[in-house]
Amino acid sequence: MTQDIPAPVGKFLAALDGPDLLFDYSWDEWLAITPPYAPVGFTQKDVFTRYNRNGYDWDIQGILYTPETETDSRVAIVMFHGGAGSAYGKDTTPDGRPGLPRILAAQGFTVLNLTYPGHYPPGGVWKESVAERQPWYLLDRKLSDEEIYDRNLKCTFNVILQGSAQLVDEHLAGRRILAHGHSTGGPMAAHLTRFTKKATVAGILGWGSGGPDGWRKQWRDATGAEDDGRKELDQMSRRSPTAFAKAGYVSDPEICPWGGAEGFVKWAEPIRSQIKTGLCDNQHMVVPDMLEQYPAITGLPREEYFDHLGDPDPDWLKSIAVLLIVGDDDKGHWVAGKEIEDKREIFMGRKYEAAGTKVHVVHVPKYGHYGMMELHNENIAYSWLWAFKSGYFPV
Repeated sequence: MTQDIPAPVGKFLAALDGPDLLFDYSWDEWLAITPPYAPVGFTQKDVFTRYNRNGYDWDIQGILYTPETETDSRVAIVMFHGGAGSAYGKDTTPDGRPGLPRILAAQGFTVLNLTYPGHYPPGGVWKESVAERQPWYLLDRKLSDEEIYDRNLKCTFNVILQGSAQLVDEHLAGRRILAHGHSTGGPMAAHLTRFTKKATVAGILGWGSGGPDGWRKQWRDATGAEDDGRKELDQMSRRSPTAFAKAGYVSDPEICPWGGAEGFVKWAEPIRSQIKTGLCDNQHMVVPDMLEQYPAITGLPREEYFDHLGDPDPDWLKSIAVLLIVGDDDKGHWVAGKEIEDKREIFMGRKYEAAGTKVHVVHVPKYGHYGMMELHNENIAYSWLWAFKSGYFPV
């Protein structure tokens, strides 16, 4: 490195070379982070693909960001959103600042920012109210209510991962992938490697990410830090200001200039799906007795609903590096759990350690689960990239 490294960044990088799992930023240190690379211009475009699984064709959309000059042409970053989100819900913040994909692209990295099947409507803007929405599983035709109902029971994590991997293989073949998943997307990032054929997942970039969902159940059983959040088999959860606040997603007004839950939901309504199937919740929350009921209804193999709960490939776990960043006010990933070892991100870090993975957890003051939208969100991306520049990830 030829540029001067700010003292807080040097402290962070030294911790990544050390044996301790956890590194704590102070708020002043967080604000002192600078970008590791010079800014570049970039273009972005929507990309689509169609594929078949579980008896149906599915459409999946993403946004591909291409920098004018790449920092490292061997590498690309793939991003998975939370359960009721979308790629455009990560593209910018509610107050109009760049979201993480744009920040990363402006640092010279190719980024594929994904939307799950059903979460992208024709043209990318939702016209129906959240109360009236149904998933758009195919973009060139309106499906019957009966078919949508059946698809809602068959749109498994494997459906999402197969389509995501197909877009990765079509646009990022030959690349080493750093995968990021927020919330429900966390386990997607951890299991993308099961489906990619032309690209290699070399690392995981965490923000409110957790880890594989099988480990989530182990965490819950060991700590009692959450209930199982079960949903009815055919339930459709719909985001509202009340639901957003109840979930603990509202953070300090000092870092949320859009006005809390009402402001976030108003901004999100046209560009995020704001809906989530009972199947998606039951898979992510890991509710085995609910998951056991789906195969009898759909006729699909039991593994279609359960194989995401298995440990990732042990050889792959030894080959990657993981950097999990978490906010102090993230209810599900840091606040839950009385002792430090009971914190979800710490538990996941210990699981990665036990598997032989290079891993660190970075704790940041003030931020909640949606810290990637809040003020100074660029420092999440810059922390990932300083780690990359230091050689932390095996690319």
